[in-house]
Amino acid sequence: MTEFMRDAAGGFEDLTTLRIFVRTVEIGNFSEVARRMGANPAMVSKRVAALESKVGQRLLNRNTRRLVVTEVGQLLYDHAMRALRELDQAAEEMSCMQDQATGHLRMTAPLMLGQAMIAPRLTGFMRQNPYLSIDLNFSMEKLDLYKAGIDVAVRIADDLDPGLKAIKLAPYSRIFCAAPEYLEAHGTPTVPEDLMDHNCLITRGYTFSTRWQVQQGDEVGSVHVKGNFATDSGQTVRMVCLDGMGVMMAPRWLVEPDLAAGTLVEILGSYVPTNRAVYAVMLQRSITSPKLGVAVDFLRECFTGLR
Repeated sequence: MTEFMRDAAGGFEDLTTLRIFVRTVEIGNFSEVARRMGANPAMVSKRVAALESKVGQRLLNRNTRRLVVTEVGQLLYDHAMRALRELDQAAEEMSCMQDQATGHLRMTAPLMLGQAMIAPRLTGFMRQNPYLSIDLNFSMEKLDLYKAGIDVAVRIADDLDPGLKAIKLAPYSRIFCAAPEYLEAHGTPTVPEDLMDHNCLITRGYTFSTRWQVQQGDEVGSVHVKGNFATDSGQTVRMVCLDGMGVMMAPRWLVEPDLAAGTLVEILGSYVPTNRAVYAVMLQRSITSPKLGVAVDFLRECFTGLR
């Protein structure tokens, strides 16, 4: 054991302070840590300062924008995160002896999908599980479940890391579409290669890019597309598409009302790949705890009817 670790060991008995430190490293902002943990920002800052004083080392560098972990702080974070996860796992296993879901549930989901499918049902879930505290992250980032301490992640994918446990929640259909006025002015693509001659509206993120997947026979390939507009907001691409500015590749659930109203038209229907699905993803663990069980059941309800 290094001299630093020997000197610091006496300062690690305060689990609340360690949890605050871990969350601060992950989030990088005292105020946001306080908001998520239901605490006072000044208290969070004092706890971290007290921990630094206890171990005799600077753990975080402060600047005007965010907090940055030092080398020593990263060492402590790595050890503390593992220890806290082990303690949380022990608490979960003990809670298996109860029927009631308890503890802290951390979930993440893609921003647009989570806001549309999960957020409207959250209040009911919270009322049904009053002993759960929930930390829900809607993000375009594909978070590392272990490093971020995520219990359940919603992922849209055609394949997943074999080291993770994945439960299929629903198929995830996509379509190519455009406004009628755009097709009247520029023609209707009849094969995927035609997309290269059209203004394609790009949604950035970890699920979409400038290479759009297409199904040709039994194989899934891709076609490189380009256009004069790209964004990380699917709703913004939809609005630009509705205004007749180009072709978009969109999840069917997002544009179903527009298709029904005739304000968008589906194209290349026989070339849309069907290989993606929505999954609940967890670290390789059995779903024996009530907490994980109710989380997966909740997500199944959220995505019932998605096609």
